[in-house]
Amino acid sequence: MEVSNSTGFLLQTMLYMANHQWNNSLYNAIHNIREPTSNNITLTSEDTRCYGVYGCFPLTYPWVDEKRPLAYHPRSPAQIDVRFPVFNIPVREHPKFIDINDPDGVRQLGINPNGWLYFITHGYIESGDRPWVKGFVDTFLANDPTATVIVIDWRKGSVPPYTQCVADIRLVGAITAHVIHLLYMELGMRNVDKVHLLGHSLGSHVCGYVGYFMQRDFGMQLGRITGMDPAEPMFSDTDPIVRLDPSDAKFVDIIHTDATPWVERWPRPGGLGMYQAIGHVDFYPNGGSNQAGCDDDMQKFIDKQNSSFFWGFQEFFGCNHLRCHQLYTDSIAQRCPWVAIGCESYEDFLAGKCFDCDVDGHYCIDFGPNARNSYRRLIENGVMVHPRPIRAYMITGDDSPFCRTHFKVTLVLSDSDESLVHGGEVGKMAIEMFGWQRERSGQMELTKEPIYFEPGQNYSAVMAGKDVGLPKRAFLSWEYKTNPLNPLTWRLLAAPRVYVAYMVVQTLEHRSRQKLCPSAGLPVQADRDNEFRPEYCSDWNPRQYENRGYTVKKNITEYGVVYL
Repeated sequence: MEVSNSTGFLLQTMLYMANHQWNNSLYNAIHNIREPTSNNITLTSEDTRCYGVYGCFPLTYPWVDEKRPLAYHPRSPAQIDVRFPVFNIPVREHPKFIDINDPDGVRQLGINPNGWLYFITHGYIESGDRPWVKGFVDTFLANDPTATVIVIDWRKGSVPPYTQCVADIRLVGAITAHVIHLLYMELGMRNVDKVHLLGHSLGSHVCGYVGYFMQRDFGMQLGRITGMDPAEPMFSDTDPIVRLDPSDAKFVDIIHTDATPWVERWPRPGGLGMYQAIGHVDFYPNGGSNQAGCDDDMQKFIDKQNSSFFWGFQEFFGCNHLRCHQLYTDSIAQRCPWVAIGCESYEDFLAGKCFDCDVDGHYCIDFGPNARNSYRRLIENGVMVHPRPIRAYMITGDDSPFCRTHFKVTLVLSDSDESLVHGGEVGKMAIEMFGWQRERSGQMELTKEPIYFEPGQNYSAVMAGKDVGLPKRAFLSWEYKTNPLNPLTWRLLAAPRVYVAYMVVQTLEHRSRQKLCPSAGLPVQADRDNEFRPEYCSDWNPRQYENRGYTVKKNITEYGVVYL
């Protein structure tokens, strides 16, 4: 897993100090604006600085208010020195660079004017040559040989203090907008619908500024912007013009992976990303924070980085913030389904209250490159009558491939006389799904903590595992909990058991619904695998499988299934 040198305890501390420096003696110092070093600078007043064709940059509302006591103008174009290396199939290792002062040279860069044009940009204390950026370049080009990937490398502006860096990205956005317009003019592009910007952290807001200046200066709207864990300090709850927002492109999707407040992450600092929804679709993997595998101890991260303490330390502290671009890179290859669903909250999502696609406003959206088409189909097919923002949730794995299939499992406990006489039991349930060709989901917990299973009641939960297609069978295990102080939990003469009449298994990705039953109506016993199959149900209908491309054949002993 690739990591960036931008995340670690140093970065977390510097961001925190930068976000709070107006509370100490540095507040007075940041008002002392340095004199410009370039002749191409105009000071119209102490609140505004202008840079030729790129326009003027005021320090007035909403750029400065009580939430943003920002006293820096952007540094000059020469100081920031934004560079634009161009990558395509012929040029992968030694890219050529766009020279905005040489329009004719643009035609020699090998850019396909009819193909997709991706712009990738980094965040604070980063550069355009980071491994994750190269990963994007390689993956995009492997997936689409006609595409071109351009990196927005503003490393000279991506330096402390954070408040100066926040000011600089306004100019980075303006410069990039002019570069895109140059490409549009010189290459004879039809429009900029196939221009897709992707930015990480502070780079997300760079993309927002690019979209803003494209409209202000050229009357053109970008096709798409993907914000990967947009930076929170000095951007959350601000005026839309200050941050990335849905007006910056025809489609804006956001990935939130590190939105936990700082104080809640102690002793591991975090919360660099925004929780606020700011796009057409906002994806919240695992609720938007506390990503799978990021709570492992530091030694595991060091081991994953070939015993490198430095890289292991970096990934340990920046795991959640880095995960957003790892998820997106992984989604480009589409090795398994990537689906999220709109819901009122992550808690409601886990409880299974939002699991039926496109019902009651719970819209299913593909994660990754296909998100825009997925959102557009909802509108074109009349599923979403009025376009609206969607907060979509999903569960991911702890390593690549991160995609998982979502299962909603509902256990229906029997209300038979035998079940009622036996009474309820306390414990934890886990389940594993098996596919038609021996695929396994891995064991998934129905409950994190022991609960009381009462006869005649239903228990539902959403969980995620590896894709098995349409499940062929399931194994339910039950960990019984005995309380030595409570004689009612003692089972001295009979094994603990729960009478599960059947389970209903739904999959989000395959939009399937199945009923699975225990063999001969046997109860679920503790500390063993209890098998459930659809053919054990009295009302089993094999046609539902045949309609999905399976052939069901029957012999004397059991039902078997093979692919057509």
